[in-house]
Amino acid sequence: MGVLNSGVVYALWDYSAEFGDELSFREGEPVTVLRREPPEELEWWWGSLYGHEGYVPRNYFGLFPRVRPQKKKI
Repeated sequence: MGVLNSGVVYALWDYSAEFGDELSFREGEPVTVLRREPPEELEWWWGSLYGHEGYVPRNYFGLFPRVRPQKKKI
């Protein structure tokens, strides 16, 4: 993940940046992963969204947007 599809991954949940070097995003937004280094860093990637860059928590992303079940109409 973060390599296929030109590095584009989709936010599965909203995230509000807690520090100045982090990137905020909303569920469903496409974030481009720019760096996945150093190899020992397993929790954060460097990403880009709408011209802004910052660290993003990698466990908030998937290869496809989140699909929510539809409610049955009665």
